[in-house]
Amino acid sequence: MTQNEFLKEFQDILQRDEPVDLDGKLADMEEWDSLTAMATSFFLKSKFKIDLPLENFKEFQTARDIWNLIQN
Repeated sequence: MTQNEFLKEFQDILQRDEPVDLDGKLADMEEWDSLTAMATSFFLKSKFKIDLPLENFKEFQTARDIWNLIQN
């Protein structure tokens, strides 16, 4: 998955009209909440076999944090 594909997929998960910036703060996005964290968790598990407890999502500050997890 390319970075642009990830950003588009993440934008869809957030159900956001505006594009997602890698360095935009998740806390500043009104769409980022516990439901989108669960949807992101499902996305990571289904696409990348990454299974994280939801508590770990509190550590994510930006979309780049999630992107870096995928890259590792």
